[in-house]
Amino acid sequence: MDFDEINRRSVEAVFQPIVSLENGDILGYEAFTRIDGECVSGIFKELDDKDKIWDLEKLCRKAILKTAAMMGIHRRIFINVYPCAEECSGSHQDYTKGLFERYRIDPRNIVLELTEGLQSEKEKILSDIMMLYRQHGFKVALDNVGRAYSGLESICSLNPDYIKFDKDIIRGIETNPIRQSMIKSLVSFSSDSGIGLTAVGVETSQELDTLLTLGVRFAQGDFIAEVSLAPQKVSPAAYSRIIAYQKNLAVLRGKSAAEAKKAVGSKKKASNIQVAKELQGATDPSLVSGRKIGELAAPGITVFSDMPVTDLMSLFHTNDNCTIATVVDVDRRILGIMPRAFLSDLLGGQYGFGLNSRKLVKDIMIRDFITLDSSEAVEIAANKAMSRSEKSIYDPIVISENGIYLGIVTIKELLDSIVSVEVTERTREISRKNRLLQEQQIVHERDMRMAETVQKSFYPSKAPSTDEWDCAFYFRPMSSVSGDVYDFYYNKNGDFVGTGLFDVSGHGVASGLVGILSKYIAERTFMQGRKEPLETVARRFNEMLTKEKGMVENYLTGLFLRVKDNQVEYVNCGHTDVLVKTTDKSSKSEVSVLGGTDGAFRGMFLGMDGLLPSGCKTIEYHVEKDTYFLLYTDCLVESRNLAGDELGVERLQHIFGNAPASSSKKVLEYVLDIFGCFTEAVPLRDDLTVIVLKYKGK
Repeated sequence: MDFDEINRRSVEAVFQPIVSLENGDILGYEAFTRIDGECVSGIFKELDDKDKIWDLEKLCRKAILKTAAMMGIHRRIFINVYPCAEECSGSHQDYTKGLFERYRIDPRNIVLELTEGLQSEKEKILSDIMMLYRQHGFKVALDNVGRAYSGLESICSLNPDYIKFDKDIIRGIETNPIRQSMIKSLVSFSSDSGIGLTAVGVETSQELDTLLTLGVRFAQGDFIAEVSLAPQKVSPAAYSRIIAYQKNLAVLRGKSAAEAKKAVGSKKKASNIQVAKELQGATDPSLVSGRKIGELAAPGITVFSDMPVTDLMSLFHTNDNCTIATVVDVDRRILGIMPRAFLSDLLGGQYGFGLNSRKLVKDIMIRDFITLDSSEAVEIAANKAMSRSEKSIYDPIVISENGIYLGIVTIKELLDSIVSVEVTERTREISRKNRLLQEQQIVHERDMRMAETVQKSFYPSKAPSTDEWDCAFYFRPMSSVSGDVYDFYYNKNGDFVGTGLFDVSGHGVASGLVGILSKYIAERTFMQGRKEPLETVARRFNEMLTKEKGMVENYLTGLFLRVKDNQVEYVNCGHTDVLVKTTDKSSKSEVSVLGGTDGAFRGMFLGMDGLLPSGCKTIEYHVEKDTYFLLYTDCLVESRNLAGDELGVERLQHIFGNAPASSSKKVLEYVLDIFGCFTEAVPLRDDLTVIVLKYKGK
């Protein structure tokens, strides 16, 4: 194929997430290049001129880095590199480094991924070239380990930061012990060598479950997230499996550590059972202490219904303290239970193993079982537990909360909560909890002092309130120093004239200092540009901020909103959308995105020279009485619940639409209350700022 023809065709970059199997977070994205929808690898093979190959390589790298800058990707980017394109010139590193400087991408976030095999005599040449890249901060990955890079000599020669084993090894790995053994060796080797081992081409839940069991650190594939033009989030199904596996692992490790705990004597056990049986049928309120069964719940082990029976059998075999597994779906709704004793009986006998070993958990799980809500009183729970058949009377009780799995309570824990236990055991537990609380209190007080010292000195502590406008806001840093920036602007007469909201990239002291600098510059440019178009104010702010912060890498997303009488002007620079809530004559609320959903008015990020002028248009909006505006940072819509689902803009619009239209404060309280219920038990991973503006009219 002629390169001039290639150069005339459409070149686009697509991305696929690489996820950590230790916590479900995204490590980075592998970038692929397509020309008119055709995979570029085939085109590389058709070119035999090294100069043309390098020209095509430059075209691909430029497309990837330009798209990454426009998308605001600030995680690691894995870029495919064809070794033959690197052999003909020693200046490729300077060209590539120039691209990163142009698009303001940190080379330390770039991983050069070698995509084809090497002849042994060329390994030394490529090793020297990769060393030059490393001097500029790049990292190196080897792809197709197990096929093209099958020898350890290639790995040792190139000393990669990551190795990615071939997708053909992944396919059907759950039933192939030879491949599992091979990957175990790679896991041990990569762990000892400090290399990030990555599985490529994960397409099924069974493959992901097996990789988790084998201890592979990173993975990518269509089951986790598909290749797309815009970087995707981890799918809820994959995220739930990763989190569930890590929780199970933590529970099993915790049980192992508790083995030394003193066992309850048989005499005391018999006494406890007698007391519990005496409670059966009791209706006297004086017998109920008021303690809830949910207070006793331990995390327990959860499995999915599509787990093979042999895998569950192996889990029980390797963990003697695990007596029951609760079967849940991806939303942690309870589907059934699998006690160890029941599984042993099922697989025992002359034909038991042969008949059931090839089945899935959903085919044999117990569907008729006792489950109690966490609000159930301990004494009532004991009554129900002791009413079970003799065969299942000692099985743990499954506890739910609003229909969602919470944990399990063993019969021992249940009975010990009714009958007094050893004073020394209780004292030891209370002392441990007090010590933990004291340590947490010290950390909390230290963080609060720092946050109050820095943020309360610079950020407004009171929302504006005028005859025309009623405002309320909420600001909560994730840690001691926040990257969120908010401000309210007033004219010389003290009238409210606008607001600004910004989000600095990163966390910590650097982002906090950039935030303080941004607040000062934003206020000055906004007030000096009162008679200028708001997009001009945004451009001047970007120019001043870029100049003042110098070589600091942090950038901003943000927006300005300017008010005058019943007119609102609005400009957005890569920030989250502003929602508008209006009410018609029939008191029916309607929520829309200010400026529309296509985002054509939105500019690029702030603090990155050359990007803002390509967009950023002023939106003008005529305000009617009792119109509400909702401004927020991305933490509000990107936070997840226990099932791995994000709140999202559509759900936020629904919440905002249902908020009581009385005051900005009431609307804010309603939004935050629903948000808190949605993210319950999941810690926030970013700073949160929410502003509500209400136009009361004249």
